[in-house]
Order: sequence, then C-alpha cells, then structure tokens
Amino acid sequence: MKRHIDRLTRLVLVLLFLTACSVALVARADDTAQEPAEAEGGFGEQAVEIARSYEDGGGYIWKKSTGVSETLVFGGKTVLKKQPTGTYCSGFTFQVAFKLAEHHGLFDGKNFDEVKRFQRQWYGATEESGEEQCTFAMQELGIGQPVNHDDARPGDFANYWRTKSGHSVIFLNWVTDDEGNRTGIHYRSSQTKTDGIGDRTEFFKGHGGHVDPERLYLCRFNEPESDDEQEKPRRGANR
Repeated sequence: MKRHIDRLTRLVLVLLFLTACSVALVARADDTAQEPAEAEGGFGEQAVEIARSYEDGGGYIWKKSTGVSETLVFGGKTVLKKQPTGTYCSGFTFQVAFKLAEHHGLFDGKNFDEVKRFQRQWYGATEESGEEQCTFAMQELGIGQPVNHDDARPGDFANYWRTKSGHSVIFLNWVTDDEGNRTGIHYRSSQTKTDGIGDRTEFFKGHGGHVDPERLYLCRFNEPESDDEQEKPRRGANR
C-alpha cells in the first residue's frame, strides 16, 4: 500500500512538473508574440538610423584619406576603400547615403563609372559640383532632388558653407529662437569638435555662428510612394 502511494505521489509530482513547464513555454511564446514589430519608416528615418548605428567618435582624419569607415563596393569594384582609422564629413554622409541608395535599388541600371562619379560629385571633387555637392550629385544621377528649407526633415542630406570652410552633414532639425525664426542647424556628421562621428549644432551668421544660410543646400533621394514591403538596409559597419 505504501509503495502504491509512493508511486502515485511521484506520478503527481511529474504531472505538476510537466504542467509548470508547459505554462512557462506558453508564457515565453506569448511574450515573444507581444513584442511590437520595428517600424521601417521612410528614407529619412532610415538614414538617421543608419547614421546612428555608427559609434560616436573614432577620430576625424581628413588629409590623404577616403573618409569612410568601411569599404564600399559596387558591381564588384571598390568605390571607396576603408581608411585605416577615423572618418571625415563627406565620407561619413556618403557612406550612409550609399548604403541607403544601394538597398533601395537606386543604383539599378547604373554602371560603376556613374556611381564613382556620383561619389566624386558628392565630395565636391568636380568643378561643377563644388558648391552644392550632394544636391548636385543626386540630381546629376537622377536619383534625388533639392529640398527647400521650409520642407526639411530629419534624414535629409546637406552641405553648407561657413565664412572660411564647408561641411557635409545629415540634417536632424533646425535650431530656432522664441519666435520660431531659424538660427542654426542640428546635424550628425564627422567633425573635429566631436573627435569624429557625432551630433552637433552650429549657428547662422548674425546668431552667434558662421554658417551662411544662403549657402546651405538640402537634398533627399527619390522615394517611392509605398515601400512597405522592403526590408530596412543593413546598419552600421561590418563589426
């Protein structure tokens, strides 16, 4: 009789254990099912996401370098080779733009020479692209368009000129005064002030800074009306 009770007790314990495991598995499945799917967003949101996937800092190195933190390849040929350390502004913004454009097929039908020329124009390395740079490059390749200051939104690409220098950046937002007047620009890029990649604010002439708002050019890629079925581009460097 005692042996029978012991067997019954063991059977009950086993059943309780199996029941507990089943409940735990169901709970974990429910938790997974309840996790919200990550929203894809538009090109601008994706550009910001790619830009933020690169760690801040890393050093700012401009002379005799490419400006990119990973090798960029198109059609089996190298567009830009990764520089040993650091980045600089045109390289960082082009790196983000290249990954976004390639993922969404904006280079489809283009050959290597066209994409390489797009890169050189983005850097302002040709005579005709020296002023507007990324805006000129997008229009010339037929994959983007200029953006009015009033229509700017996070993730737009931009270049501008200061009193004695220029900069290539990813637009985040305007800086405004109490009356809503634009007084500066907040952006992400690579610069000496952040020792490489980072967010920074600069102000316009007449508002404590050196940026000329008349020589600030914004642009964005041509975006299809609906892109819901596309996956987000691969983020960050190969690390």
